[in-house]
Amino acid sequence: MKLQRWETNINGGEADNRGGQDGAAALARYEKRQQKRLLSREKRKKQYRFIGWLLLAVAVAWGAGTLVWSGYGTLKTAASRELAITRLKEAIEDRDAAALQTMLRTTDETVPINEKTLAPLFAYFEQHSEAYEALDQEFDRQREGGHVYIKGLTSRPPVFTIHVFEDRYVFEPALYFLHVRVDDPEASLVVNGVKAEEEATKDPFVKKIGPYLPGAYTVTIVHSNGKKKTIRVELFGGARVHEVDITK
Repeated sequence: MKLQRWETNINGGEADNRGGQDGAAALARYEKRQQKRLLSREKRKKQYRFIGWLLLAVAVAWGAGTLVWSGYGTLKTAASRELAITRLKEAIEDRDAAALQTMLRTTDETVPINEKTLAPLFAYFEQHSEAYEALDQEFDRQREGGHVYIKGLTSRPPVFTIHVFEDRYVFEPALYFLHVRVDDPEASLVVNGVKAEEEATKDPFVKKIGPYLPGAYTVTIVHSNGKKKTIRVELFGGARVHEVDITK
């Protein structure tokens, strides 16, 4: 009996150790994400200071009469563009759905911009703080003309395409579709807890669903016998149509 109690204590200790290690690992991941967020905030503060100095330079030069209208317009446009991008990233980080509703524009009426549809976007950035830097790189390519997206012809749109709308900058989010391979043509698909509207394809074992805003989603297949399987799908950059195999 004593030997059995000793073994139980050891097993309990091992479980405690594993639990402690898991907790420490989770804490380390959390601290790493927090550190990346702080670095991201510091970077945006520097961008704000740069924009402020740029606007000040415009005002000083204009007051001195050394700028022509075209030069003034160029500097003002550059500052407005950078300010709009900074506000977009801040709204995402702050999970400010109301602010994003004024910044984002979609051409598809079936995809509204609201707190529910933006939740996957917030979830993605929560897990991938490096996504802010990816946005900066995309906006740089758009400014330099290195990424020209022609709707209907280009299959890899920017995550956010920046436009001028009514004298201000707005952002058009990419809309993604999923081609989900299933092992049961009669099964249904549920995305983030909502039954998906499915569109038939040439392959009866492939279902087309969408469109969806950028973000992290859970896709669940529900078989006729009630059996379920769930996978996580991240839609952020890349092809407009993502191939997903839920049979694996």
